[in-house]
Formats: sequence, C-alpha cells, structure tokens
Amino acid sequence: MHIRLDDVCTSFDRGRTPVLDAITLDIAEGEHVVLLGPSGSGKTTLLRCLLGAVRPDRGTLRIGGLDPADPAQLRTIRRRAGVVRQGNDLVLGLTARTNALLGTAHSWGVREWAAVLRGGTPKRFAERMRRLAENQGITPQLRHRVENLSGGQRQRVALVRAVLPAPSLLLADEPTSGLDPVTSRAAVDTLREAEGVTVVVSTHDLAVARQFPRIVALREGRVCFDGAELTDRAAERIYRGAAAGAEVPA
Repeated sequence: MHIRLDDVCTSFDRGRTPVLDAITLDIAEGEHVVLLGPSGSGKTTLLRCLLGAVRPDRGTLRIGGLDPADPAQLRTIRRRAGVVRQGNDLVLGLTARTNALLGTAHSWGVREWAAVLRGGTPKRFAERMRRLAENQGITPQLRHRVENLSGGQRQRVALVRAVLPAPSLLLADEPTSGLDPVTSRAAVDTLREAEGVTVVVSTHDLAVARQFPRIVALREGRVCFDGAELTDRAAERIYRGAAAGAEVPA
C-alpha cells in the first residue's frame, strides 16, 4: 500500500504543542522503511496516524489511496494491515496459537471458527503458522496461555499474529524490544522477508535500523534524516545534537 503524508501536523493540546510537525513523507508500495529517533520524537504517533487511531490536525494522509479519516475506508485499511504494538496487546486467557490466529479472524467461516474453538488451526493457515512459529522459535509455546510466556515470547507471538494474514501493510512499533540478539535477528528477518508488502518499523536500535533499506529519523516531531545509510556521526546528531527540523547529513 502506498503511503503519502503531506504537511501532517498532530497535537494533543489543540495545536499548542505539535507531536508531528509538518511531516511530508512518501513511502512507495512494497517499500521497507524504519523510523528512528529519541523518545518523544513522534515515531509511535506517526504509526498511530497510519492506523487511524490519531487524526491529523492539519495536512492530508492517504494509504493506498484511502483516507483513514473516513470510517469505511479506515476499516478497509485495517483489514489489510498487520500490526505489532508496544506491549503486544495479546488476549490473556487464550493460548499463543489462538492469539496468533486472531489477526485472521475477520475472514473465518463457521468451520474455521469451530477449528479455533477446539484449539486447532484452520487448514489454510496451518502451514504458514507452522513456518512462522518455527522461524520465531515459539512452536513449543503455541499451546500455552500467553500469560505464562516471557515478555520476549509474547513479542514473537504478536509478530506472528501480524504477519500470518499476509497483509498489504505491516506496521511494527519496537518489534525487537525485549528480544536477545538471536531472536531479534529472526524478527527482523521475518519483517524483511515480507516481499511486496509495505513495511514501516519503529525502533531505537541502530543495529536493527541499519538492516532496512531506508531510514527516516524524527526529532521533536519533524523529519531530520531520510536516507539509505546512517553513519555513527549522523546517529549521534539525531539523538543528541540536531535541532528540531534541522537536516542531518549522512
């Protein structure tokens, strides 16, 4: 899905303090982009705008030509999107398998509902579920309730849930938070393998960011870097030295 933001401004105090300040950004269909920047720079708010959870005070936003401010078009966007949120938002009391399947629930028929209620996996998702769970190293945990899993295991369940429906748009907010280097690499590989899917990932981890072909850095709600390669000097300016809105050279 093609993403286009033109002069998007968002605040939570009626415009007095912008959280996103005049953001103009074009992300091509199938492009993989990582959002980088210090805490409070606007990364999560930008992702929430793409999901229609936050509406811009000013400017225009289109996703696949659709306007998330329109409820009917927003439903279409959300059905085509896979999302990994901070905190996972998994459903306690359900198994990891059922939580992972919930991303596909809008398409279930009666027999598929019955299969899930029996603790199984609908046939058309079984092979993809098997492969994704294996890649993330959580196959043994699929039968356990999510409250009995570690934070890192829950994070990986949330990633499988987002990717399982084969979405057109994949949004991930800090998807490697709490993961060790090996599982973090597996998570990034899963995101990078989503060919033809528009992927937007938010992270604080420079090592993760550098695995993506395009890095967009935010500082105080403005884009300060947009490029393919980020040097250590540029990263230091993003986090410590650059004024809001000042362009950071690679």
